[in-house]
Amino acid sequence: MIPFFAGLATIVVAGLAAAVFRRRPTLADRAFRGLIVLGAVAAAWPAVRVLAGGAAVEVRLRAAVPGGDWVFGIDPLAAFFLIAILLVGAASACYGAAYLAPEAGHRPVAVVHLLTALEVASLALLVAARSVIPFLMAWELMAILAYFLVVFESERDEVRRAGLIYLVSTHTGTLALIAMFAFWGQLGGTLTFDALAAAAPAGIGAALIFTLALFGFGFKAGLVPLHFWLPGAHAAAPTHVSALMSGVLIKMGIYGLLRVAQLAGAPPAWWGWLVLCLGLASGVLGVLWALTQHDLKRLLAYHSVENIGIILIGLGIGALGAHFDAPVLAAIGFGGAVLHTLNHALFKSLLFLGAGAVQRATGTRVIDRLGGLARRMPLTWTAFLIGSVAIVGLPPLNGFVSEWLIYQGLLRSAHLAPIRAALFAAAGLALIGALALACFAKVGGAVFLGQARTAPARDGREAGAGLLIPMFVLAAACVAIGGAPVLAVGPALRVGAMIGGVGAAGAAAAVGPALGRISLLALLLATLAGGLWWWRTRVLARRTRGVAETWACGYARPNPRMQYTAASFAAPLAAAYGQVAGVEVVRQPASFHTRPRELVLDHLAIPFWSRVRGWAVRLHPIQHGRLWAYILYLLGTLLLLLLYLALQTGGARP
Repeated sequence: MIPFFAGLATIVVAGLAAAVFRRRPTLADRAFRGLIVLGAVAAAWPAVRVLAGGAAVEVRLRAAVPGGDWVFGIDPLAAFFLIAILLVGAASACYGAAYLAPEAGHRPVAVVHLLTALEVASLALLVAARSVIPFLMAWELMAILAYFLVVFESERDEVRRAGLIYLVSTHTGTLALIAMFAFWGQLGGTLTFDALAAAAPAGIGAALIFTLALFGFGFKAGLVPLHFWLPGAHAAAPTHVSALMSGVLIKMGIYGLLRVAQLAGAPPAWWGWLVLCLGLASGVLGVLWALTQHDLKRLLAYHSVENIGIILIGLGIGALGAHFDAPVLAAIGFGGAVLHTLNHALFKSLLFLGAGAVQRATGTRVIDRLGGLARRMPLTWTAFLIGSVAIVGLPPLNGFVSEWLIYQGLLRSAHLAPIRAALFAAAGLALIGALALACFAKVGGAVFLGQARTAPARDGREAGAGLLIPMFVLAAACVAIGGAPVLAVGPALRVGAMIGGVGAAGAAAAVGPALGRISLLALLLATLAGGLWWWRTRVLARRTRGVAETWACGYARPNPRMQYTAASFAAPLAAAYGQVAGVEVVRQPASFHTRPRELVLDHLAIPFWSRVRGWAVRLHPIQHGRLWAYILYLLGTLLLLLLYLALQTGGARP
């Protein structure tokens, strides 16, 4: 564990260096980037060793506070999440140094770098914690730091609103986690994870633990209908913070669910079905709502909801396999969920960084104000295209590998009578992929292809190396996993087997032979694409190229407004889903346009919060009573406590 803690200390020092040398921006940026990369490599080294087959590592600290020892360790599950945290964290932080450089004169950029470094360190500590007290401390630190990063541009009303909604939501989920650990800790004696695993309850106790875990961790993950905080927070934060939040912060909810499943044993069947259904709802609704967005970052945020749904489908299949004693199914389901967690961290962070490069070059992230950027920003377009192909789940990239693994679990469920109905989730997963393909066809066409719709889009220029290098590091990771899936599938299956409490040999034998064919398919597709590009280059080199206007069906004066907009492209699909798509049509005498609605936030969450506030206002007068009223409150509370103790004592008598 020494390299791990030394690496985290180096990451924190990187943030401090950025703050100390803030008056010398060049030195501060170089120190920040160099130290944070060095710290990430050092902290990731124990995780790489564990995933390569090494033994889990652990350190135990004697604590003077209640709850038992503070234990930190890296097992295969923690190692997998650490790789994602440190890779995405380092790439996002390095990107942030270049992204925020133009604002160094009038914003506290050094503070953002420090908070980013602390956020990465808190995320790493969270997954390494093996006791409840340090786990909850790291959880709260992660939440508070993310809030300050979200409200970086706090002079804007929408940013403050998004920050407040995020803060209330994350602490609501934390209350559920505190209740879960408090109940579970009573059974275990101490609050170490080993003690909790030894005291895993059954029956009603297990149902309570899994319910509280799903609510508390589900809030952080952003599953439907607990996702309403996510689009606003991701859109309001600086781009590199959005990449960090979408890539790894919301995955802490997935980590928590997987850890509870590992500690508490095989989940109840109803819990597996519930998670599977929530995953389908999150996937379909998330991608549908993404399809109707006009803001590029909000669109990507809704795709995070979609991919959390895909992860939950795998988690649900794994839970059902563990409950019905199907070890291969449990390992494949949990392994698919873990692998898609890593893959989504890579390609979603890449897409957010690409969106940030577009915003920095054009000054806008409204999709219908862009266009034609592929000619002016070819490298950004290439990186964004790689992320788009990956998120859609097409070969030869990493998104295909993890979705294929989840498909394997769904198809194998047909051989187990009690869960044969889960096979229908495969159709839902296919629908998610089809809608995602339509959405990114819309984004790619409206943002990068066609003609520029506004002057800022016409003036856009390629991003600098400080923005491009982190994007291509993440793109390279997407290509590597897609081209050589054995590098990630094997460790993911071992993690899945550990969560399900089963052996990994059966799952590896079931899917292993296909991995070579996936690699061959990736090689063939890459060769075909390279050959077509070479042939196109040779043909064009022998021709004289000219520029001419696109034929406009006889219209005399074509202009960029005649192109398909993002809204018009998505309109037929959105119309097929009616009110569920959340599209509001605005008709005016001289214009016609649509705008997306936040269905859950505006029609459920905020009205519920207003009602709670109304109840609180009605109870407010009890705080302004006389002294004798407060004494009566105290006496009443004491009598209730004495009655409770009397009942407890009476029940303990033989």
